[in-house]
Amino acid sequence: MIQFKLLGPVQLHVHGKVVDLGPPRQCSLMAALLVDSGRPLSIDTLIDRVWGDSPPAAARDAVYTYVARLRGLLTEATSGTGAEPVQVNRGPGGYMLSTPPESVDLWHFMDLVDRARATDIDDPDRVERLSAGLNLWNGSAMTGLDSEWARRLSESLHRLKHEVTADWADAEIRRGNHSLVINRLHTALLEEPLAEGLQERLIRAYFLNGETTQALRQYELARRLIANELGADPSPGMRDLHSRILRGDLPELDAPAYPPLTVRAESGGLRPHAPAVAPDTLPLPPLGFSGRDTELATLTGMLTDDPAPRPVLVTGGAGVGKTALVLQAADCLRDRFPEGLLYADLAEGPCTTPETVLGRLLTALGIPAAAMPKSLAERVNLYRARLAHRRVLVVLDNAATESQVIPLLPPGGVGTALITSRFALGLTTVRTFVLHELSRTQGLQMLVATVGRARVLPEWEDAGTVADHCSGIPLALRAVACRMTTRPHWTFAHMLARISDEQRRLEVVSYQALDMRASLDLTFDRLDPTAAGLFRELGRRIPAGTEFTAPASADLRVDQVEDALDRLVDAYLLSEVGRDDADRTRYRMLDIHRIYAKNLGD
Repeated sequence: MIQFKLLGPVQLHVHGKVVDLGPPRQCSLMAALLVDSGRPLSIDTLIDRVWGDSPPAAARDAVYTYVARLRGLLTEATSGTGAEPVQVNRGPGGYMLSTPPESVDLWHFMDLVDRARATDIDDPDRVERLSAGLNLWNGSAMTGLDSEWARRLSESLHRLKHEVTADWADAEIRRGNHSLVINRLHTALLEEPLAEGLQERLIRAYFLNGETTQALRQYELARRLIANELGADPSPGMRDLHSRILRGDLPELDAPAYPPLTVRAESGGLRPHAPAVAPDTLPLPPLGFSGRDTELATLTGMLTDDPAPRPVLVTGGAGVGKTALVLQAADCLRDRFPEGLLYADLAEGPCTTPETVLGRLLTALGIPAAAMPKSLAERVNLYRARLAHRRVLVVLDNAATESQVIPLLPPGGVGTALITSRFALGLTTVRTFVLHELSRTQGLQMLVATVGRARVLPEWEDAGTVADHCSGIPLALRAVACRMTTRPHWTFAHMLARISDEQRRLEVVSYQALDMRASLDLTFDRLDPTAAGLFRELGRRIPAGTEFTAPASADLRVDQVEDALDRLVDAYLLSEVGRDDADRTRYRMLDIHRIYAKNLGD
């Protein structure tokens, strides 16, 4: 009865009728809340999503006005429907829209796709769910919104739609519905003619439908388009398909969706000393990655919304999942960076000096040991020369300081970098993406993905409270989930009894290599003595779940306390949540951080 639409124009449908959501900026605010429904968004985040880098001076007042209007509009539109009321609430973390996930077409689409991909490729439910998901679309996502955030997210969702279309086409081809595939792919390619995966499936469908001439004609049209627009040849997979058609072979239906990465020929041939295969030192993305679909779409969009993307720094607290998100994003962007995926772990150690890291990266780029420069400056120059004009993505993981990162950044142009750090670094040439803790809903999704629906659903409330006690930190949630998986006789009520005891919580949220305490140690050990001492004191003095202002200290001046609090915020051990009536900054500490600080020795 109540449906919010994001996969097209931003709309609210009540009993099938469209409800006017107001002017474009107000619609933008509605979309920003819907994308993260069930999760609080700060006013600064909303301003960034609605206006981008150039908000008006009265942006905060405008947000208050839009929220008030939306509250009245939603109350009037949904009253008397018999459904749960749709509300925009304000809490410590900001504004939050409360509505069932199935009432938002974006989340309905994601759920259908997830359930389809969990089935066998020949399962009839797979193609039905994929088709149902695609039928939710009505043009481009969030049509009419002009902010940079909306544009990036729309482009990312557009790519996801093409991936799902390709999955659907594979399933229908296996069922023999070649004409159906041909008709739908023709329409899809009108939106994105350079989508090689869809072109390849259209060619295959023509061939299997007995239309060999049309298959060859479609290949030639695609080849010319790719050459004219990109100055490149078709992908190896498409060229292999063309060769099979010329030989009269039946194309293999289980061919990988993405061809192996190779260094493409330039106008002058391969670059001197270039490796025969594009370097790929990226670790495998984590298994069971879940709960971060929106963040993944946003991050990949930041690297694809410009032909010359700036590096992106992903920053956030200990255990929040920065590395997992970045590796997943890099894996999703293989097609975008076909000339190499490089990885370097910058966690402190004897092998993480810039000279040593550059040596490993240059080796991956084909530089033999005998030709390796000795000095840092020479290695930096060679590294940047080798990456110039190459579509290479460099992942720099666990950076602690700006000096670690700067020598390793690509020279700009078509290559770029993804950086992770648990500190707010002062890098002026990069874009920053702050990764926050998971909401309760996202935490439950992670538990479902690891422990299984059969155990989570019957104890939904207890499982949700367990997720709350993990403070939304993915590392803690994964530790709890792994502990539950290895103890199939445990219930979530039993786990809740254990994790509710603050004396045992850090032990419970750590399991083998998933060590929450050790992860926090890495952050705490880099604090200066003043910030470290204040952190300990806050752990002893601050009650659970409360907000607070700068505490009085017998040993420190007010400005010293405020500076130390700023450094704790930069280390993501505290968060700023607003200002009180006396215009003092209000802070909040996650329970896991508070318990950790409380248990630290003097």
